[in-house]
Amino acid sequence: MVPILDMHADVFMDLVRRHESRNPGKLKNPAGETAPGGARDHAELEERHLGRIKSGGIVGAVLIDCRMAGESAGPEHLEQFVATVRRELAAAGNRLIHVKSAADLERALNTKTFAAIVGYEGLNPTKGDLTWIARLYDEAGLRVAVLTHNDDNEYGGGALGSQGGPQGRSCAPGVPGGAPDVRVVAPGAQTLGLTEKGRQAVALMNELGILIDMAHAGQRTRADILAASSRPVMLSHTSAKAVYDNGRNLSDQEMRAIADSGGLLGCMTSPAALAPMTDRSHHSLERYMRHLRHMIGAAGAEHVGLGLHFCEYLYSREEYPLVDGLEDASRTQAIIGALLAAGYSEEVVEKIAWRNFARVFGEAVG
Repeated sequence: MVPILDMHADVFMDLVRRHESRNPGKLKNPAGETAPGGARDHAELEERHLGRIKSGGIVGAVLIDCRMAGESAGPEHLEQFVATVRRELAAAGNRLIHVKSAADLERALNTKTFAAIVGYEGLNPTKGDLTWIARLYDEAGLRVAVLTHNDDNEYGGGALGSQGGPQGRSCAPGVPGGAPDVRVVAPGAQTLGLTEKGRQAVALMNELGILIDMAHAGQRTRADILAASSRPVMLSHTSAKAVYDNGRNLSDQEMRAIADSGGLLGCMTSPAALAPMTDRSHHSLERYMRHLRHMIGAAGAEHVGLGLHFCEYLYSREEYPLVDGLEDASRTQAIIGALLAAGYSEEVVEKIAWRNFARVFGEAVG
């Protein structure tokens, strides 16, 4: 079984939301305590997620939390994120390694211990306060961060923001339990790039050793991040615009620019990235492999990885139909088999499965 490092898993997003559902209106509940009027929390990372993830040959993952476009997002949500990370990783004990450096990742791989890399998608809850980035680095062991989610914020333009988004239509799952995110940005709309605050954030993340993820950033913001960052960056979960243009999938030129900078692209399994949400016939492993093979051809095998973005546990089947052959993380080895069947060498397959991410993580985080 070829080991896999998943560049994007919405696991902490699930665990934080489950805490919120048990303790409505009472965000922060430290490990083991019962919030007044709320329910006692217990650790769920292993029982809800790690068994399924590991059964697919995934030996480590970037575990993400996120406040999505349209949701409330403030420092209180970051406080809850920190509390959840600490509770869950402490409960897992030596059954995983909280990866904070390249040396930690190497140790996890060598000892076959699950590598938990903590990430946050969309720094909207910081409200532009850069001290929160340093706090998350110290208090949650944050090592991967996405500046924007789909909406514009203090740092730059989001992928579907009113100023930072594409000139076209995009369809993707919205807030869990809500409607899909379908928006149209008028042709000719002004695009927002990286703001001065965003440039300061990039510099701080480079200094601390936080891998910058450009997922959900608008096109101009992505270009600005590539120009501003002194360390390699990644775009953890996307697909090929040439196969299906959903407004967020990347063109060959954009993929090549990330590769030329030494960065990394992750190919995602989300049905909304593979084909129109109504086109169930193309929500399949075969369609995923068409995207992945195209990305390898456009960016080169040294600059593509697996940003799987399995999140079937967050949505109803109407909102998030399962992908045939890639229903959840337990099926991930099907990608490895399909790469080998397509004629890629074992060396190339290992690069895509884990080596490329390990290299870029080490260069960005140290």
